[in-house]
Amino acid sequence: MHVRQPVCRYVSRLFAAVAGAATLLAGGAALSHAQKVQLMDGRVLSGVVARTTGVADNPEKPTSQAGAVATKQILVVDDGLRRTFVCAHRVNENGIIDQAPEQLLTIKPWQHPAEGASKLGAVGPAIAITPFDEYGRRIYEMQSIDGPLSIVQGITELTPRYVKLASLHGPERSVAWESSMATSSIPPDTLARIIAQAIPQNDWQARLQAVRFYQQAGRFPEARRELERIIEEFPEKKDLQSMVGELRRSGAKQMLTELNLRRSAGQHKLVGGMLEIFPAEEVSGDTLIQVREMMTSYEQEQRRIKQIGEMLQATVAKMQDPDQRGIMAPIAEEIVKELSNNTVDRMAPFVQLSDDNSLTAEEKSSLAITGWLLGAEGAKQEVQTALALIKLRDGVVRYLREPNAADRGPILQNIESTEGSSVDQLAKLIARMKPPWHDVEYAKNAAGAFLTLLAPGQTEDGDFTYHVQLPPEYDPYRRYPTLLVLNGSYNTPEQELDFWAGSPLPVEGSAEGVRRGQAMRHGYITIAVEWQKPHQYDYEYSGREHLAVLTSLRDAMRRFSIDTDRIYLTGHDIGGEAAWDMGQSHPDMWAGAIPIIPRYENDQKYIAHTWENAEYIPLYFVAGQLDGRTIAENAQVWNKYLRLKRFDTTLAEYQGRGHEPFHDEILNMFDWMSFKKRGGPPAKFDCGALRPWDNFFWWIEVDELENQFMIYPTDWSGGRVTPAHIKGRITPDNEYNRLTADARGYGVTLWLSPDYVDFSKPMRLTLNNRKLPDPEGGIKPSASVLLEDVRTRGDRQRPFWAKMVVPR
Repeated sequence: MHVRQPVCRYVSRLFAAVAGAATLLAGGAALSHAQKVQLMDGRVLSGVVARTTGVADNPEKPTSQAGAVATKQILVVDDGLRRTFVCAHRVNENGIIDQAPEQLLTIKPWQHPAEGASKLGAVGPAIAITPFDEYGRRIYEMQSIDGPLSIVQGITELTPRYVKLASLHGPERSVAWESSMATSSIPPDTLARIIAQAIPQNDWQARLQAVRFYQQAGRFPEARRELERIIEEFPEKKDLQSMVGELRRSGAKQMLTELNLRRSAGQHKLVGGMLEIFPAEEVSGDTLIQVREMMTSYEQEQRRIKQIGEMLQATVAKMQDPDQRGIMAPIAEEIVKELSNNTVDRMAPFVQLSDDNSLTAEEKSSLAITGWLLGAEGAKQEVQTALALIKLRDGVVRYLREPNAADRGPILQNIESTEGSSVDQLAKLIARMKPPWHDVEYAKNAAGAFLTLLAPGQTEDGDFTYHVQLPPEYDPYRRYPTLLVLNGSYNTPEQELDFWAGSPLPVEGSAEGVRRGQAMRHGYITIAVEWQKPHQYDYEYSGREHLAVLTSLRDAMRRFSIDTDRIYLTGHDIGGEAAWDMGQSHPDMWAGAIPIIPRYENDQKYIAHTWENAEYIPLYFVAGQLDGRTIAENAQVWNKYLRLKRFDTTLAEYQGRGHEPFHDEILNMFDWMSFKKRGGPPAKFDCGALRPWDNFFWWIEVDELENQFMIYPTDWSGGRVTPAHIKGRITPDNEYNRLTADARGYGVTLWLSPDYVDFSKPMRLTLNNRKLPDPEGGIKPSASVLLEDVRTRGDRQRPFWAKMVVPR
């Protein structure tokens, strides 16, 4: 593979603007979003819709053969900024809806484009990009084949949704380059200066264009402030005051939407604070009713939490047996201290029966404690059950934290001898307790703790470092969607984390900065792994890289409350290539993968030969139209995904753009993630593997795959490649659990879980066309299997309860 030279991180430097006036060409309209496309996963795409045969083809090129449109199985939605490719078969029936084009207000600053110059064929990695000046111009310095290339860019068209840029005549040789970027990517202060320069400030009608611009962009505070300035500077236009009220109402409605987002992300204190300062003046009645209902709901919830705590403390104090009271009192104090909006529903049975005089204080206390430990559905009033569960939880935590196998044996024996230690009870207990390696320091910072941790490697590769940013108001009892992010060859893990969670901003009175990026806003945990070797500029497809990522993730799952059904793997550049490969190689682990500007494979290695694994993992690619050969080279695999309905694949291609981070796309990526969630194993799967470490798929694990199919990255020769296949099938049956596996190798383990096995029925397991004999006593759920699986894999939501080991 080729080696890319390292490039610098984006930096800012001032642009000395060429003197000259900018004239206004405002008030024009760009036709946008002529159609809406409703996809099967719930997403809605807007833009001009076309069909194409491949992502590297021109969707506007006329079809030469009659009826050929029917063979174009890839749908393209062009919104003026990007072209989004999806499989046409993944559109809902009657899912393409025609609508009147939206009239986007357009501001056109005067520029001097480099017309007639040679066209830029590819956009290399950025070395430095200056901020836009007030004329909408900047210098874009990129790496080219001939060395650094600096191009002066100017904004030729500014709309509320996107900005069109063109290269300008400059001091160096001119090139023709047109591109687009999201208007939201321009800092607000910079955008305001550009608009102010383009619009005559002594013309109130012209300045109203800026108000309408901000209004269409959903920037209602900016629109209101601009309108208030117009009224102040043009006193005769006080009749515009009614528009101020309209903008206040729109802003309040937008703020309510933000409150609901933060509430769904578990940021209840923040929501409470925002409700206290919510503007009441000039707000629509409907919005005000919803705000007051939300305030009332929070006030009632806080009173409820306080009352439950007081009731529980009083109830435990009435217990007659001092020994039982001594055991239950600390758990009651734990509940009082940690009860929150996220856990209060566990107390429902206790609250419902708190006034029942037929129950003793011991029975009521047991309802509270068992509900706290097992969830409301597991609440019991038997005192001995509550006492046993307290002991059981202590034993489970000790087992999961014990590194020495010899010391875990006695702990396991103690657990198995404890009343109520059924595997079902253990699974409920484990799912609802704090992560076994939780530390109180993790939840102290209400703004979200930033941590650098070491994951024990336990191999010759040593330990692995990773960085974690927790979301605001992190609660170890709440499950959080999680981003695992991989940096590229041009940035660091911390910078990759900043892309998703935001760069640390200074806060008065605090030595630590606070991140306010989209991962924080949406309530995601962000994990950035130091997965590369020093001075690494290519993805190596190695076991060490996979081990670094998976080991760090497992360690994080033991420490933090990660929703293991909502883990998203992503990365830029070679990190995007790694995310693509690891997503395909371990499709059972992820809710989805987002490879951003993934490098193409010169030798068409593992990704191209195991592409069918992508049937089992949603993929979202982001790339630039002019990113060298990335689109053309990756098209071979992307087209296979996008032509077949069974693949859930999206490609967002930015027009005129190259090898960039594409922060423009971040809101669309979060929208996509909101629709993706890992489920149980598919009823049938067939996955390819070419490396020894790609040996675990859902419930089939192979100790050693047949060597004839294995190719180590260092041994890749480019000859004929035939992957090993691991196949599984779960056949519905009213009488038996029927599982069929086909895995050619040495030493196979079939892992069993209540997600797809009814343990009350007998097993019929088949491996490589041979029925496996039942062990003596049959296959039963095992506390040992459950605990060891949770200890090693860290998945507390979908642990295995039993296994069948077929030796070599």
